[in-house]
Amino acid sequence: MSFFTLLILLSLILIVPIIFVMREKSKTTQTESTQRHQEYLASASIIANQSQTNTASIEKLNNEQGNELCVIHFSANHSFIKLLYNEQVPKTFRATMDDIGQQYESTHHDQITESQLFTLNKLIATRIPELIADYLSLDQNYAKTVIIDTDKQNTSYDMVLAQLNLILDFSQKLNTQSQSGVVDKLLASRRYLDDVYQESGMAADNLKIK
Repeated sequence: MSFFTLLILLSLILIVPIIFVMREKSKTTQTESTQRHQEYLASASIIANQSQTNTASIEKLNNEQGNELCVIHFSANHSFIKLLYNEQVPKTFRATMDDIGQQYESTHHDQITESQLFTLNKLIATRIPELIADYLSLDQNYAKTVIIDTDKQNTSYDMVLAQLNLILDFSQKLNTQSQSGVVDKLLASRRYLDDVYQESGMAADNLKIK
């Protein structure tokens, strides 16, 4: 065997394994790269889903906060209405609640401030149901006989009724305020028409029918 042939054989012995090693390394690198890319896509998908969830939660919260300023539309499923027809609630409580509901429905809600409407909504939708639920959790004999406010000699029954009457008084005042707002609009309309008549000369009866 010539020296040149031997040199070629030695070169092949050295080069072929290197080629195989490099090819396997390339495959490994490509596989790792593909895996990292898939992990990146999965991570990005999770982040996007979390972002959508957070956005939806924020929108829901904003909607709930905005709904608090909307006018309450009473229905059979509303907590206030359920209590209004709950026979476990004392009749005097229900009568006062009925008056509160009537005052609310007859109020011109666009004639009171957002703060006033927000407070009134909270009282009707949250405070009154909580108040009645707390009262109903008491033993009825205890609620009507045991003095819990020694200064005013009030029982639990007396205190709840007093609070309901305060809410009724508040709703009545807002109702009166809203009616006055509408009256002001009517008066402004009449003044406008009076001005129109004055400017047209009709007020002086200058126009005569022939």
